[in-house]
Parts: sequence; structure tokens; C-alpha cells
Amino acid sequence: MKHDRRGITIEAIKEALSFIDENWGEWEGDFQDFMANVISDERVSTYDVERVIRTHTTAKPIDGFEGLSVIRGEPMQLEHYKFKYKPQ
Repeated sequence: MKHDRRGITIEAIKEALSFIDENWGEWEGDFQDFMANVISDERVSTYDVERVIRTHTTAKPIDGFEGLSVIRGEPMQLEHYKFKYKPQ
């Protein structure tokens, strides 16, 4: 069965948000700190995560990401992202 790459990425991000909520509640950190919480396999790359997060914050909110806000620096400068997560 072929898996949808975007769907796999969304599930990996949701898992990371759940892990963050369980361990810290409200959390803020840069992109690499966030990626350290994305527990996944080789099918999910930093590019995939960045693209899904960009879609969530600029085009169409994604179900399950409620309470996630992203403060973005210069375009394409992942290290300038700040993630804030407070579950709703």
C-alpha cells in the first residue's frame, strides 16, 4: 500500500505536537528544536515538515494543529522560525 507523503508528514507533526503537549504544555523553539520532536521514519524530511507548516500558517489551517502558531523570519530561513504550541 502506497502512503501519501503529505499525510505521513501531517501525522508525524501531530505526534510531535502531542509529545510536546504531554511533556511541556506550552512550548517555543526554533525549527531544529521542533524537528527533534518529530518522531518519524525516512519518509518525512525537514522540507516536508516545513512545507506543511507553511501551508498551515499561510493558506489553509490543518485539523489537529489548533493552538500551533509559527513566527517566521526571512522566507526560506528555517532557523528563524519560532514555534509556539498551546493546545486548545
